[in-house]
Amino acid sequence: MQAEATATIPQSAAASTAGPLLEVKNLTKHFPIRRGLLSGIAGYVKAVTNVSFSIKAGETLGLVGESGCGKTTIGRTILRLIEPTSGEIWYRGQNMALLSQRELRPHRREMQIIFQDPYSSLNPRMTVEQIIAEGMVVHGIGGNARERRLLVQDLLRRVGLAPQSLERYPHEFSGGQRQRIGIARALAVNPSFIVCDEAVSALDVSVQAQIINLLMDLQQERGISYLFIAHDLSVVEHISTRVAVMYLGHIVELADTKDLYSNPKHPYTRALLSAVPKRTPDDTKERQLLTGEPPSPINPPAGCPFTPRCPLVKPDCSAALPVLEQQDNPGHEVRCPVVRGGRVSETAAVSK
Repeated sequence: MQAEATATIPQSAAASTAGPLLEVKNLTKHFPIRRGLLSGIAGYVKAVTNVSFSIKAGETLGLVGESGCGKTTIGRTILRLIEPTSGEIWYRGQNMALLSQRELRPHRREMQIIFQDPYSSLNPRMTVEQIIAEGMVVHGIGGNARERRLLVQDLLRRVGLAPQSLERYPHEFSGGQRQRIGIARALAVNPSFIVCDEAVSALDVSVQAQIINLLMDLQQERGISYLFIAHDLSVVEHISTRVAVMYLGHIVELADTKDLYSNPKHPYTRALLSAVPKRTPDDTKERQLLTGEPPSPINPPAGCPFTPRCPLVKPDCSAALPVLEQQDNPGHEVRCPVVRGGRVSETAAVSK
């Protein structure tokens, strides 16, 4: 994957100087566990707890971590596809978490999603034209069916598909082509922010590179902001302006892409990066294997969630949840008092 993605990471002037397009503050999503209709709530799956970050216009924030760490939950909660337990979701200065579904409708045009599985995310009974034009109809884009057809054809060309494809059905396309249709569907309403939820993980490596380059080109053309969710750090490196590393519902490290890959601080980030194939012939990094399995989000450990698997663990690590604090470089934040010699928060994680 490393060699094929050739476009440069977008660094627009807007992304470097303007305020955030999206700002997430203390976002929490805990799913109730019910045992029978009348027995009430037996506990909670603590998928995401007190997560905060921001994304500027024209910027890509990569969100990485093992399966089950809460990445997809964050993306879908931001879009209100699932409801947050608590926290704030500020988009263009408005708290989206407080809006009703009716009030959200005009904002959905600006916030879209590209799903992981190109095989199940497209309605097999709809033609390509119907799939892409559906959002246009909902939001009143295009004066009539003929104008919308012309817009659909333009979008197909832009994502690398033949305009004549509009009357075909999803089963007639390969996985990479279906994902291009999914991208065209997201672009159809001219969004400013797109959640890419493992958008290339189901594709072959060579196709992944093509889709990554397409997303980067579209970002440079349209100034789109991405939340790029993935578990493959080699993929995230090529598209992201900054990277946030998640573990068991918490962000444990957040930094500019170059800084995080060249100088990872958190032991979990180091372990993930050590598993990435060598990027250069002179790469001499040692492989750091993680032992054990991630704890259950139903009953997470006290204090730092990485404590049961951490090679640097100390007795104080179980006392309370460490705070996410800035490291040496501006914008490089780490949730680990051992590696940064910082303080530990006085309160543990929010529990429900």
